[in-house]
Amino acid sequence: MKLLKDDIGALDKSQRVLFINSLSGFKSANLVGTADKQGNTNLAIVSSVVHIGANPPLLAMVMRPHTVPRGTLENILQTGVYTLNHVHADIYQQAHQTSARYPEEVSEFDAVGLHEQWLTDFKAPFVQESIIKIGMQFREQHTLEINGTEFIIGEIVSIEMPDDLVAEDGFVSLEKAGTVAVSSLDTYHSTQTLGSLSYAKPETHSTLLPRNPIQQRSIVESRETQNEIPNCVLVVAASGGIGQAFCAQIRAQYPNATIIRMARNLRSLALLEGDVIDIEIDLSDDDNINAAIDALPKNITIDWTFIASGWLHDETAKPEKTHRSLSRKHLMHSYNINAIGPALLVSKLLSSIDKKHPIKIGILSARVGSVSDNRLGGWHSYRASKSALHMLIKNIAIESKNARRPITIVGLQPGTTDTDLSAPFQKGLTDAQLQTPEFTASHLIQVMHALELEDSGKLFDFEGLSFEP
Repeated sequence: MKLLKDDIGALDKSQRVLFINSLSGFKSANLVGTADKQGNTNLAIVSSVVHIGANPPLLAMVMRPHTVPRGTLENILQTGVYTLNHVHADIYQQAHQTSARYPEEVSEFDAVGLHEQWLTDFKAPFVQESIIKIGMQFREQHTLEINGTEFIIGEIVSIEMPDDLVAEDGFVSLEKAGTVAVSSLDTYHSTQTLGSLSYAKPETHSTLLPRNPIQQRSIVESRETQNEIPNCVLVVAASGGIGQAFCAQIRAQYPNATIIRMARNLRSLALLEGDVIDIEIDLSDDDNINAAIDALPKNITIDWTFIASGWLHDETAKPEKTHRSLSRKHLMHSYNINAIGPALLVSKLLSSIDKKHPIKIGILSARVGSVSDNRLGGWHSYRASKSALHMLIKNIAIESKNARRPITIVGLQPGTTDTDLSAPFQKGLTDAQLQTPEFTASHLIQVMHALELEDSGKLFDFEGLSFEP
């Protein structure tokens, strides 16, 4: 293809817009957060943020001509502040949706399911879900005569991002942050680092700098396929969405395996063909836990144990958004179901089985229970109880290793799965962000398959990627 000026002008308008926008290459996607003087918020996606200077630290962006009301631009000019929030893969579809022309009285935050985050004395909202968040002070506005677009320059006044994104020399790993790129107006891309090069000098050739972040690999993809076939699988909380799906997947993949299902209400268990043993259990009752383990058949050796219990809310208790909502009853119930019950069950189980037989134990965890990954706050009881579970898993793993027992115990993060636990929090989620229980269960089984003794005490998500507690 070869086009000259007249050829370009002859293109259909919509075709020309996409075509010319594509030619500028990949640009980082950012969400601009603003509010008017009354506190009404606005959120808009831009792909034109550019570096202007480091001292003072300046960033600029191009905005459409101010010939019609532009909420983002008008809010910036009113309050003098705005935020830039990097878009990552988990929110790119919601970020793209902010480009829709919502009525003036509708906040894009509410419309697309993203959440506002405010700093004291800063009159513009950040995007809570974003990983890299930049507070901006408006400095200059330049209207470009050639086409009427607005060139907005701002000074960086605050930055929030995880410490592990920044190298010692100041380099920020956008790839590790998951920042996505945009081409044209509607196409989004993940990135792959080719290399970082040394400062270019005429007398020397540039060399690669050894600062690229290590790309983590899934244990499912990086390890040779194992021929392990579990003869007996114990599933605790087998009546829940993920627990039931786990049992069904085990039966489909290993039709000859014995499946032991434990649930608080055996009548709520789904019908399952084959060799199945059902045992009642209540993870909030010590005597009941002991009785359930004592009821295990003595002639069966358990190869895998999967504990699918979890409590976040019920009809009377909701996740706490603020410390002012904390209560002893809520905290204790969350700890009982999410940490204490599973730990006591594992303790009783390990005391009752053959000390020489290898066993894999996976306990449903949650990334929100990771202290190092906590950027949003809130959900105090749930986060704290899952964090306590992580410590108990680690302690049991260390003790088992010291005792030379072949026990692999890990926490498993299932991802956002369509169950009763996640049901109230699915607003704004796309199909790509919400998994079916069958999808989650099949992936968790792959992770269980890939686990090795050296993994004991670690945390893995449903894709087999480890994460820090």
